[in-house]
Amino acid sequence: MSEPGQASESQLFGGGTTPSKPKAPGLGEQLLGVFTDPVALFKKLHDAPSWGWAIGAIVVVSLILTVVWGLKVDVDAMLRPAMEKNPQLSSAQIDQAIEMSGKFMLPFGIIGSLVMPFIGVAFMALLYWLVGMKTAEDQKPGYLQSLSAVSVSSLLAVPYSLLIALMCLLRKVGGLKPEQLSPTSIGYYIQPENPKLYALLSQLDLLLLGGYVLVYLAARHTLRLKASGAAACTVIAVLVSAGLKIVFAK
Repeated sequence: MSEPGQASESQLFGGGTTPSKPKAPGLGEQLLGVFTDPVALFKKLHDAPSWGWAIGAIVVVSLILTVVWGLKVDVDAMLRPAMEKNPQLSSAQIDQAIEMSGKFMLPFGIIGSLVMPFIGVAFMALLYWLVGMKTAEDQKPGYLQSLSAVSVSSLLAVPYSLLIALMCLLRKVGGLKPEQLSPTSIGYYIQPENPKLYALLSQLDLLLLGGYVLVYLAARHTLRLKASGAAACTVIAVLVSAGLKIVFAK
């Protein structure tokens, strides 16, 4: 037995036990956690970042929605009203544009579903990481932690996309865009003629709004930012996801 104040033999020669590395939560735990205990989940992700499973799930459901919606949407009904407002386009040009869009919309949509989630998560993670450089409570966050915060806080896209895909199968789609088919949004029940107002009401969706709450919690507990930094990340998320759709709605 070592004397008090003396290091044991195992400690001197490196034979002591070392703390085990925290295990990152799997996809099932992440999906359950964002609904039941997001704070605990995001605290785990601070010590054991994980983003691959979440982004993989988002890609799969995005692909499902793209295919289901793309096979049922009426491209003419979706595009013609906006094109007819442009006086520079003749009737023949509009017909040609709609025909070409109908041919390429689904293939391009599939490619976008496979690529854009990765680009989107990487870009948003970079923005959150930059915010974290200035607003961290203690230690500055790492980029992998930022990737985890973005991807896992986006997991509400899984039920959101699956619900819209189900609605596509159950009802006539017509010229409606995917977000206009979500029964958890105000835009599903109130459909004003003003396209920007319609886009705004479509973004007032329980699942989308819940996603912004998760962004705040992820910034606070995975990135460990001050309240001001977490709020800044949330505002960025709203501007990038909802703001752009409203601004470019036609």
